[in-house]
Amino acid sequence: MSEIETERLLMRKYTPDDADAHLRIVSEPEFQRFMPPSYQPTRDRVLVAIGRFTEHWYQLGYGVWALESKGETGLIGYCGLRRILPTDEIELLYGIAREHWGRGLVTEAAHAALRYGFEQMNFARVMAVTVHENMRSRRVMEKCGLRYEKDARYFDVDCVYYALNREDFRQDNDALYLLRP
Repeated sequence: MSEIETERLLMRKYTPDDADAHLRIVSEPEFQRFMPPSYQPTRDRVLVAIGRFTEHWYQLGYGVWALESKGETGLIGYCGLRRILPTDEIELLYGIAREHWGRGLVTEAAHAALRYGFEQMNFARVMAVTVHENMRSRRVMEKCGLRYEKDARYFDVDCVYYALNREDFRQDNDALYLLRP
């Protein structure tokens, strides 16, 4: 399944044409505030990341989607699932352009990604991490049913660790979608 459609979003696979828009999103100062200090985005690094997203999909059958808002053209963010090596944990990750904050779009995409992970990929558990101060991200996790479990260290950063088990995943979310082949 390469695309998911929600009420307000189209979630599709990344292409190299998304590089400039993705770079703009991840370069925003407010976005950067919550990233590891070693993360310095450049166009070349973004192209490498898009290549990794594509390879992840090819190898594992799931990954990170590019987000487009229905009725608009172009990338507005990303959301998806990735395997973290060497732990084999499945991480929910997301980000969206600043001008789209506060509209519930990330929560909508995250609900759809979790549904895909639990229903299509049959994952037993999905986790997410963020820095302690990122209250917006923590609210997204909580709205999606993930629960705080511990403080942790990922990607050389102290963070909070949230998780959701398949049996606790609620079917009553409002992110109904259509899977497209």
